[in-house]
Amino acid sequence: MRDYNKKIFLSLFWLVLGVVLIVLEIMGRIDGFWSGMGAALIGVAIVQIIRYARYKKDDSYKEKVDTAGRDERNRFIANKAWAWAGYCFVMICAVGVIALRIAGKEMLSVACGWAVCLMLVLYWVCYLILSKKY
Repeated sequence: MRDYNKKIFLSLFWLVLGVVLIVLEIMGRIDGFWSGMGAALIGVAIVQIIRYARYKKDDSYKEKVDTAGRDERNRFIANKAWAWAGYCFVMICAVGVIALRIAGKEMLSVACGWAVCLMLVLYWVCYLILSKKY
């Protein structure tokens, strides 16, 4: 696992941020949405810290994680999953534009349309960058 100390620091940051959000909600400074976000951050941070502690102590787990991180098959599958997720997102939003317009939800329809446009622009920019790199 690369950058072990940086990952621990980031997990501790999420933990502290989660606690701060909950405290601010208790004090009445922010609404309940943010305290829920704080609780989620605390949960994720705790799970990550436990994973990192196990990585540091258990040599067989460390080897398993390091091997999985270097495995070309896993990288290929992860890249394919991102590609499929992006494609599905564009298709779902494109259908959402039409369905929401029919349902009379014009603002949501426009938001879905902008999401499709943003995703396609991001794809185009990434394609241009990667075509020059490879």
